[in-house]
Amino acid sequence: MAERGASDGGRPRRRGRVHRGGRGYGVLRPSPARRWRPVLLGALLLLPAGAGQAVADGGSSDVRLVYCLADDHRDELRQAALRLGVVRRPSGPAGPAAVRVPGSEGGVMSLDDWADKHKSDFERVCDAVMAAAGDPPGASADKGGSGGLSGFLDGVYLLAAGAALTLIGQATERISAERRTRDRQLAAAVQEFRRIAWLYLSAYEQDPETDHAEALRARETLTALLAQVPGPAQRREAARRLADSLPLTDRLPSSREGQLLLPRQRKSEADAVRTTLDLRTREVADLRRPAPLWWLPGTRGSDRPTGAGGPHA
Repeated sequence: MAERGASDGGRPRRRGRVHRGGRGYGVLRPSPARRWRPVLLGALLLLPAGAGQAVADGGSSDVRLVYCLADDHRDELRQAALRLGVVRRPSGPAGPAAVRVPGSEGGVMSLDDWADKHKSDFERVCDAVMAAAGDPPGASADKGGSGGLSGFLDGVYLLAAGAALTLIGQATERISAERRTRDRQLAAAVQEFRRIAWLYLSAYEQDPETDHAEALRARETLTALLAQVPGPAQRREAARRLADSLPLTDRLPSSREGQLLLPRQRKSEADAVRTTLDLRTREVADLRRPAPLWWLPGTRGSDRPTGAGGPHA
């Protein structure tokens, strides 16, 4: 329905595709092109199958023409057509290969003309000749016909399998890359925590009021990475327990029972922390092994700490 407005000079204004309802919210009518997209997509997918079947039908006719109209099989074709009553022997002076086709559209004609003008009868007789010779009727055509559709389906299956393998390969590579990245980050965090812890412990032996903040930050970084260790569940639980048992949660004491710690006492405190630090970082190295093997006993890798040492041990 057209409406006239004062601002457009009285020209009819066509109704748009947006209808308003309720409290003024627009409702968009679906485009006809969008409704036809699934149909067009389905038709495009079926085109190769239909084309394959059409080629197969053409191949079936070609097989009959080549086989039954060959010089070696013409007589067999004529005799079979006579026995089946499809044609008659010509009564007049005609060639030995001529036949007489009954009916208003019949008459005396050669086998080639008969095959061209009476295709259904020719195909019926030719199939019988091929069957008598040991070839199933339309055997070659059946192979061609199935090849059109099955070949298309085989191609689809191969494409789907290839796509699936590609996705699996990409997912596997992504997971492996993420695991390698986590492993490098975890190894770097362990080394950094050991380095900063050793610096703090050495400074603590000289000054009990040494700032502990940097050591705490390094510990928290390592703890966060341990929380990202992947399964199995027992491995994740071991990583959580290990994170909770890392040393240097708090600064080391400067006094005990109201008495300032002597240098030798502070050294004893620092050595105890170094021993714990070495043991815990060994356990981190064990967690870095592949998930199916992480719990199995084995020799220590050369990249694992072997004893209490300096910052770069």
